[in-house]
Amino acid sequence: MDNRWPERQSGDSLWRVQTTTPPTVRGLLAESALRLIPRLTGDGRDTEIDWVHSSDLVDPTPFLTGDTMLLTTGTQFPLDDADEFYADYVDRLVAAGAVALGFGLEVIREGTPQPLVDACAARGVTLVEVPYEVPFIALIRWVADRIAAREHERDAWTLGAQRAVSVAALTAGTLVAVVRALAEQVEGAVVILSSTGDVVIEENARGTGLDALVAEGRRILGRGSRASVETTLPGWPGFATTQTLGPRGGLRGAIGVAGAGRNDVAMQAVVTSAVAIVEVLLRYGDAERHLEQRLGAVIVRLLLDGHLPGAVAAAAEFDAEIPDALRVGVVVLARSSQPSERWRLVDALTRRHLAFADAMAERIVFLLPAASTDDLSRLVDTTPALAVLPIGLSSVLAPVEAATGLAQATRALGQDPGAGLHVFGDSAAGLLDDLWSPAAESLARRRLGALDGEPGDLVACSRLWLDHNGHWESAAREAGLHRHTLKARIARVGILLDLDLESFAGRAELWALLQASRA
Repeated sequence: MDNRWPERQSGDSLWRVQTTTPPTVRGLLAESALRLIPRLTGDGRDTEIDWVHSSDLVDPTPFLTGDTMLLTTGTQFPLDDADEFYADYVDRLVAAGAVALGFGLEVIREGTPQPLVDACAARGVTLVEVPYEVPFIALIRWVADRIAAREHERDAWTLGAQRAVSVAALTAGTLVAVVRALAEQVEGAVVILSSTGDVVIEENARGTGLDALVAEGRRILGRGSRASVETTLPGWPGFATTQTLGPRGGLRGAIGVAGAGRNDVAMQAVVTSAVAIVEVLLRYGDAERHLEQRLGAVIVRLLLDGHLPGAVAAAAEFDAEIPDALRVGVVVLARSSQPSERWRLVDALTRRHLAFADAMAERIVFLLPAASTDDLSRLVDTTPALAVLPIGLSSVLAPVEAATGLAQATRALGQDPGAGLHVFGDSAAGLLDDLWSPAAESLARRRLGALDGEPGDLVACSRLWLDHNGHWESAAREAGLHRHTLKARIARVGILLDLDLESFAGRAELWALLQASRA
């Protein structure tokens, strides 16, 4: 795999049509009409100038912004050319971030004061001389014209980039097309994460530096509220930003953008408009997914009710396929779970499976292709919202046995209601699990029904006695009973169930009845 950042290739991006060079001291010197005289090259010769300001104040820094070129005629300078004065003056300009200093010749002095030249040279400040016949306004207008031209070109790029993304949405109507168009316009990479933090779409997403963008998206998704943050990507020279998608309390995912250049107002406008389009498409996608989930609900309900031909016909109508070998799963939800939370869990489970949430909204029942069991295990391990819930899973069955699968998954949860994945047949019950069936459970419950209404909870006493291997003293002590009382209750169990509990066969049958009825 190529782990480098994508090379910038020629294309339709209007970023590349910005032909006006940024205003710099080098550009001013190259303008023959201005006839500027370079005195000191300094560090700011090729720095982009944000503005040109003229002032003869001793301290003009309150009126300067970063990357400003200052012009002065020198009326503020002392006649005795005190070195300390000039040093302090230039120090203030450096602290204010001035790009360069332009000195107007022959207005007050015939030449630039030597102490000023020395102070600028010592501090790496670019210094130019402006001839008497060249007005300061000419320099200001030259810089202003180029700033205006570049802003016009940038505005044109913004409109063109927004148009390109909109056309992609209108013509293709897919998230993939919109993401591709956005990546082309920003000359970089775009990724979209699902609500669970999985990367679902990526464009030009090569390079290990993008992992930081994905990690940031997962972090802000974990907060559960709308957010937008800028981040730094290793090896990427441009900007990178990540923001959530969807409303607070119902986040649909996150989008990460790594683009060329600065994240200025124009770039923000393009990204913001693209995000708005993505969110609209996601809303349409949500409606489609809910339709698919309801289709899955119909198919699963038909299978659970034993209507295999109807389920197959419904699946074929919507180009879905019922696996030949499947498992049935049950997820027990918290009673306080919100509808949006249930839908997110269903969405996570149904990317490759059919599923539905039942009418009580306290569980999710889903069908899983037998070959995807390991995928489900990984999904549970990597999805915090699923990892904290009890999930029961049946053995591998044919579609016609879906009802049995639901009973097996429910039984697996009954044997171990703790959080995590519980597969039928993996418990200590061993052979009894393999022999268990809904019919066996029904029979066991009918037989044990003879104990209902008897004093002393004979079912609980029977389980406790067998758990202690028939030892009266330890079982009675745990039950808080006298051993003769426990013996009398177990004898009553033997009479009501017509079992000889003095024999191994009688005790084994009682244990089997208790195990089979535990679903």
